[in-house]
Amino acid sequence: MPERAEVTVVQSGFGPKRGAHSVQRGHPRSGSKPSARGIPLFKALPSLGRSERNQGSDWMASSLQGNGPVLALRTDRPTAVYRVGETVLFRVEPHDRFRSPRASMRYSIVRDGFSTVGSGVLEPSDLPWEVEVPCEAPGFISIWVELGLSGGKQSLGAAAAVAPERIAPSMPIPGDFQEFWGDQKERLISGPLRASVTHHGDCPDGRIYKAVISMPGGRNIHGWLLIPRGRGPFPGLVRYHGSGVYPVPPENGLDWTRREVMVLSINPHPIPNDMPKDFYLRLRMGSLSRYAKRGRTRRERLYFRGMFLRAVRAVDFLCERAEWDGENLFVEGHSQGGGQALAAAALSGKVTGLVASCSTHCDLTGPVVGRAAGWPNLIRLRKGVPDPVHVRAARYIDGVNFASMIHCPSLFSLGFLDDICPPTGIYAAYNTLRGPKGVRHEVTTGHVHTDACKAATYEWVARQIG
Repeated sequence: MPERAEVTVVQSGFGPKRGAHSVQRGHPRSGSKPSARGIPLFKALPSLGRSERNQGSDWMASSLQGNGPVLALRTDRPTAVYRVGETVLFRVEPHDRFRSPRASMRYSIVRDGFSTVGSGVLEPSDLPWEVEVPCEAPGFISIWVELGLSGGKQSLGAAAAVAPERIAPSMPIPGDFQEFWGDQKERLISGPLRASVTHHGDCPDGRIYKAVISMPGGRNIHGWLLIPRGRGPFPGLVRYHGSGVYPVPPENGLDWTRREVMVLSINPHPIPNDMPKDFYLRLRMGSLSRYAKRGRTRRERLYFRGMFLRAVRAVDFLCERAEWDGENLFVEGHSQGGGQALAAAALSGKVTGLVASCSTHCDLTGPVVGRAAGWPNLIRLRKGVPDPVHVRAARYIDGVNFASMIHCPSLFSLGFLDDICPPTGIYAAYNTLRGPKGVRHEVTTGHVHTDACKAATYEWVARQIG
């Protein structure tokens, strides 16, 4: 059992708003009205597809400056966390008295990113408007409002967590899960480690080396080794990266070297990081197109099987460096990088700390119990029924099953409005961890690696090093 569990709530700078007017109230289901004190604001986001929403905090800020929020969505608690049996109150109102919607708005209330439990149309004259939703089971409840503006549509959201500490995996761990991965490691990454390391350049924050680590079949690990300028030895950290096909910049990791941490920053794919742009474009349109769903009919053919084995081998490489302090070895990543970090922490006995934000691969079998799956959404639904072949394969790369093997200290971060890596699945993995752990709630955030998350990561790793 974990030695401790810590929860940090982050509201992204939006505080309570007081002095509300009279409201119209809807009731999708019966429930009592809770206190409406301390209602946190939620910012509007443009209504975009999944891939467009995953662009980072800079993109969001520029969009909001050009076409700011017209509505404010709130819950009746600053933490947006409730117990089973309570009622969450959502409130929709104009963002300020100078700007208000001019046309009808559609709203939907969704449980665990999967089941719509209420929907309807709001007119501008209905605002401010409140709706009560009963908290019937552990999970997440969200409300989404879509409105049209001259600059396009906007989709706004607010969400509440219900007894998140009680969210369980949608399926049990396969009986041969550890045996399967033990066999994969034995066959593919158990031999002597071979790598080439060549000097790339120096900068005030560290020395940068190009690293190529051999893997079977030539599917090598390509990364950058960044070593601080101090005397050493240094704590080590492997940084994993998000989805897509792209080169990892050589300077990615200098934020750690200036903190006296040695970093290996690796490409998620077995491709070099120093090729022309056309090289990556051809891969994106060709051999790595739709890589995320590749091999989903058999566990041995899953694309992520190789990616996760490379993640483990990267840890082995860093541990063999003479500059490593021999004590502190962290794995860190956001989104797909978090999924790789989970696998590495589970499959390597050398990891001493895990940091994962908005992690992919968490509770991939969620649709089996009526909740949204985490990216890469491997399981096809046929008339609402999960494909059993996909379910069988997906379980072997599911973060909730890797989490059951992790005993080192861990820090998770999640966004309540994340529709790419839903918070329900991430909590299912978090609750399965077996070591000391902490989780950060960003209640107004979607699939974004925020500055607050990065700062919390630096602070947490520093505390672990001591």
